Amino acid sequence: MKKQFDIIQVGLGPMGKIITKLLLQRKNISLRGVIDIDHLLVGKELSEVLDIEKKLDLTIESDLDSILSRENADVVIIATSSSLEKIVPTIESAVKSGSNVISICEELSYPFQYHAERSKKLDVLAKLNNVTIVGIGINPGYLMDLLPIVLTAPCQSVKSIKVTRMMNSTKRRVSFQKKIGTGLSVDEFHKKISNKEITGHVGITQSIQMIVSALGIEYDEIVELPPQEIIAKKEFTTSYGEIVPEGYVCGLQSKAYAKKEGKEIILLDFVAYAGEHDEYDSVLIEGIPSIHQKIIGGVHGDLGTSAIVANLIPKVIDARTGLLTMKDLPVPCNTENIWKEK
Repeated sequence: MKKQFDIIQVGLGPMGKIITKLLLQRKNISLRGVIDIDHLLVGKELSEVLDIEKKLDLTIESDLDSILSRENADVVIIATSSSLEKIVPTIESAVKSGSNVISICEELSYPFQYHAERSKKLDVLAKLNNVTIVGIGINPGYLMDLLPIVLTAPCQSVKSIKVTRMMNSTKRRVSFQKKIGTGLSVDEFHKKISNKEITGHVGITQSIQMIVSALGIEYDEIVELPPQEIIAKKEFTTSYGEIVPEGYVCGLQSKAYAKKEGKEIILLDFVAYAGEHDEYDSVLIEGIPSIHQKIIGGVHGDLGTSAIVANLIPKVIDARTGLLTMKDLPVPCNTENIWKEK
């Protein structure tokens, strides 16, 4: 008899809603509860919040421990914050209940350097409770780290890796477009960067850390450059109806690199802005042999992130226990036709 994976979703922000809708579409997944702290959402029926016709008989709650006291969840999915510090209490509640944790928190994608002590504690807690914790996503988590790692497999040697993600931000959710500074003046952009109100691509250094760890590459330093504004060459209207004048910000570029003896051995280049331009995800490996892989059109970030979350549910359950990263999991793939064995 086929058994579904029992899942609890935490967070119903823009990305959380996209993930939740996909979970509901998967026949091999049973959504057992949904959590959000927004008082405007708590108590509402989930179908109303997701704007879907089918009544789901799931009411949004605010207390994860309350749901975990009555529901056995194979995995708790956390889609609330980019900050690891902010989601630690939620992770701990899930783990202590015996649930595995999947989170799209960018800082959790490779937390061992910037959050060394916290990572050790989470790893010990996960092992004590025989579960797995992992931070995943399309980026960080796949396109700019796991994918280049896997692409080095046929290389006899690797001298350098350059990864470029080129995106048309108009195709992304509104919150993402605002996150990259769309519609700001140049002065406003720099003020918000300085105040950390906008941050560029969160997780870019974690991606480099994952790559060098997986490949055993020695380096002298990892440098993340300040995000640079991209200026609109002509006036345009955003997908959410805001007019952006010529000379204002239409997106940004984030770069980070690892250096060895003065040479860039890993370079990650993230570019996202509104406008008609080529979109792609590119990995260029200089080695023997050299490899150039290019995904024409690029991978849609929102669709890709939700898919990775859903697809990795069986993989995380089958993984070894502890605090892991994407490189530590069984080979990722589409798992919509995989069912729970126990």
